[in-house]
Amino acid sequence: MGTVEEGAKPGEQVAITETVRDAWQGLPKLVPTAAKIAHVQRLLDEGFRSIDIGSFVSPRAVPAMADTGALMEGLVVPDEATIMALVANARGLEQLLAHERIDEVLFPFSLSETFQQRNTRCSRDEALEQVAALGERAHEGGRTMYVTVSMAFGNNEGDPFEPGELAHWLGRLEDAGADRLGLADTTAEADGDLVRRVFEVVAAEHGGAVPAVHFHVTPESQGELVAAALDSGCREFDAALGGLGGCQFAQGPESNVSTLPLVHQLQSAGFVHGLPLSSLQALDQAAQQLAR
Repeated sequence: MGTVEEGAKPGEQVAITETVRDAWQGLPKLVPTAAKIAHVQRLLDEGFRSIDIGSFVSPRAVPAMADTGALMEGLVVPDEATIMALVANARGLEQLLAHERIDEVLFPFSLSETFQQRNTRCSRDEALEQVAALGERAHEGGRTMYVTVSMAFGNNEGDPFEPGELAHWLGRLEDAGADRLGLADTTAEADGDLVRRVFEVVAAEHGGAVPAVHFHVTPESQGELVAAALDSGCREFDAALGGLGGCQFAQGPESNVSTLPLVHQLQSAGFVHGLPLSSLQALDQAAQQLAR
């Protein structure tokens, strides 16, 4: 996690992870593997350095991610790039570990007990035990463990939401072995004020540390939420070219943060993002065309 700082410093770096996994997994038609390989290789060749590539889960649950291994085998990944993929159990982790260039294991944890049960068929306490076991195995394999907390800004399941409870679970996840933490607004519950309040409570409970963030947004809400996160000290964002994707498991209509307007907002605020501005428009169009 990063730390809260007083405003943006000139040239301060913001990390952007391009989440092709979340962009593709809910599309009505499967993207051919060869097309995935060509697109991701183009991203890497153009300078993208953090990519959420896919998942190793049951192909019956997420058929769009059944070719994640084949996708990895088709790529030439620069040494300086970081590739992550999602797993939900030990079997998926072993499949991930077979691919040397996947650097980070992504595990989904839900602050909502109802969504945790529905999404992974286990309780939060059982998921916490999985984090400990999977994290230990990931570390043995030389990988880091990244836990994203869904429903981190509220939920549509009817479960109570309290930022203090979120801070409590983040501490438990760190104790269980998570190397990095992220907050996901799975069902687009947040507004700017709530984002600031959540980050304020989390930072106060964790020595000023601020997690990464994965917003689901509308075109109208994206700027407000990103600005609130930046104001709160967040310096790590998930995004998707074309604003593709969202969580098909949570029945929400919103999409991922769109990479191109995110980059323009960061530049206007004085941040450095590291993405290839000259080719982003073409890459954005290519992503949308691939989805069609």
